[in-house]
Amino acid sequence: MLAIILSQWYFIVRHERTHAATLFHLKTLEAERKYLEEILNRPEDEQVKILLHHRASLLGRLMIGEISGDYSDNEVVMQEIAELVQDRDVFMRQNRLLYERWQPEMVGRLRESGLTDEEIEVCCLYAMGLNGKTIQQYTQDGRHYQNVGLIRKKLGLGEHDKNIDGYIRSLLK
Repeated sequence: MLAIILSQWYFIVRHERTHAATLFHLKTLEAERKYLEEILNRPEDEQVKILLHHRASLLGRLMIGEISGDYSDNEVVMQEIAELVQDRDVFMRQNRLLYERWQPEMVGRLRESGLTDEEIEVCCLYAMGLNGKTIQQYTQDGRHYQNVGLIRKKLGLGEHDKNIDGYIRSLLK
């Protein structure tokens, strides 16, 4: 009789643990589903899709010219790229949006360090492979090095730590 009671108790406890774990996993999956739906339904995600499509199209057209040896479209593509980067504020905001979706861990680390959107936009230029001098020329920011000093401080980088461009690229996954 005791063996039956113990086996029933074991079954009930095991069943309750399994049931609790299943409920936990279901709740976790439901939360993840809601999170993914929220991400997919953000208005800026449609903008990100358009940006990615446009940039991929430009790159594809350049590759087609290189593969085929027909460079007739390259001048048009280069003009579109020039127009794309001409409005610095728009280009930098678009890059931040792309990096927020493409490299969320990197942008998350930057946000956790207290960086503003504008500072993250500068970091995205470093992530693209630009160096400080080129970024200063592009942004025409006379305070670029002072601003980068503030970014370095927020990131916890000392004067003798690695360059900020190397640090930012090390965050890329």
